[in-house]
Amino acid sequence: MAKRRRGEEERSMDSLMDALTNVVGILLLILIVSSLGISAAVRQVVENLPEISEEELEAMKVSREKTLQNLEDLKQTHTNTLNNLPTEEEAASLAAELKEFEKNNEELAEKTSDIEEWKAKVDQEKEKKEKNEEKVTVADKKNRELAAILAQTPEVEVTKAKEVAMPNPRRADEESRAYYLVCKNEKLYYIGDPYEHAFKIRDVIDQNFSDLAFTGKAIGSYTYSLKSLKKNDRGSYLPVTEEFRISRREKEALGSWNTLVAKWSSRTGEIYKKELSIVDRIFGDDDKAEIPISKFRYDAKKITEFFGDGKYGPRDFKYFVTKGNGDRMKMALGMKEDGGWTPDQFLAANSEFEQACKRAAIARRVFFYYFVAPDSFDTYLQARAKSEQFRVAAGWTIWTGEKIEPKAIPQMTSIRYNLNQLPKDDYMKVAQAVGPYMVAELNKELTEVDARIQAAVPKELNGAKKQEFVTALKASRSAWNASRFQPYVISIFQAPLALQEASFEKEIAIEIHPPEIPGIRTFAASRPPSAPPKPQPAKPTPPKPPAPKKPTIILD
Repeated sequence: MAKRRRGEEERSMDSLMDALTNVVGILLLILIVSSLGISAAVRQVVENLPEISEEELEAMKVSREKTLQNLEDLKQTHTNTLNNLPTEEEAASLAAELKEFEKNNEELAEKTSDIEEWKAKVDQEKEKKEKNEEKVTVADKKNRELAAILAQTPEVEVTKAKEVAMPNPRRADEESRAYYLVCKNEKLYYIGDPYEHAFKIRDVIDQNFSDLAFTGKAIGSYTYSLKSLKKNDRGSYLPVTEEFRISRREKEALGSWNTLVAKWSSRTGEIYKKELSIVDRIFGDDDKAEIPISKFRYDAKKITEFFGDGKYGPRDFKYFVTKGNGDRMKMALGMKEDGGWTPDQFLAANSEFEQACKRAAIARRVFFYYFVAPDSFDTYLQARAKSEQFRVAAGWTIWTGEKIEPKAIPQMTSIRYNLNQLPKDDYMKVAQAVGPYMVAELNKELTEVDARIQAAVPKELNGAKKQEFVTALKASRSAWNASRFQPYVISIFQAPLALQEASFEKEIAIEIHPPEIPGIRTFAASRPPSAPPKPQPAKPTPPKPPAPKKPTIILD
């Protein structure tokens, strides 16, 4: 095996020596050919040389010397090459190093095989870099522009933090009175006691009675009586009454009433044999009568149209009047844009708001209640801080509407009412207009009651059931005529008579409270029963209901 390896190494060295010999031989041939070519070229050049001057000859001698020098250098190079040829041992060592180099650089060859792909990636990264550089340039330009704008922008003043007191929730005293305030449009609107606004609206309606009274033709109560502070056994307020004495002259002045003759009946349906005129029905055989003081009802539609979309109201508010529950009207307040107080106004010394705070501070059980719109919280904080300087208790709530219906705690049970503001002549005109119609309708009801009851009997009833239906409906209808219809008619004529004597102020009870308007009732039509009442099972007498609880308001 060793001999074989030695033989291979000898053959490798022989091959290397042959190659080096060939290289040297080729170099010698190149040198000889070059020398022959140069000699021939020189000879041809000499033969073809034109006549030259001494200067040109000297230049050529210099060129020849350089050429000879180059030839000597080439010979020396050839000699050095032959002298530097490796020995057989050095050639074997070089071959081994070459194989080891090739083996160690296989991985490098694999990595360099995909050099084109890496070049493509490098190009892509260069493109990305160029694009990023463009974006950076644009951003830098914008930053410089913003910096220039910022340099011209005035510095923002840092406002002091607002101090807000922690809430202390507690129930308002049941006897307390709430004065309402609204914070809206960055202004403060002082509503105060809702009763004041309710009574203002009531007075405006009373002052425009001739335009707002109900004068239509329908069956129902055209009047309602004012209530005194006295109560009957059932706990209901008794009406305020006025004694009216009628003289012969006054009786003659009411001559048209004497011609209004009507049939009258009892609760059992018995029709009195003697027909009576309106005057006789009110006074009987006497010349005086205790007559309830009543007000004529209003037309709800007329009132709504009269106040319109906030057409009337005081300096800061618009009044909105709409239909309430049953025969009642209710009010709402809208804030005028040119009304209210700005913070500078209500925080000023001795301002109207400060005066209101002082009055509330010395009054008993009065507190402020704020309705705060989202755009006016800062206004509320300033107003609240001002009212707290006077130790006025307060509460508040978020409010987002356009109109507000302030509710008054029903601690007010009566008021002094000026009867002089009711128009006596206009009351008489209403009585003259609708009175004859109601008398005629009453006569029709009593005369045609049997036919009307028969017309109301369902077709499917007959025999005993039919008779039972007729008997029950007749009793119900007779009671309605006596307790409702006939008083409806009489009260139309009593109202203007009582107002002739009534004057000055009377203490009257308040039965409704804001947002409903006390002292104003509207007309609601009423028809006689068309069927007997359904029998109800006997129930024990319920205990007297407790007085309604007053609304609870939380202070904080």
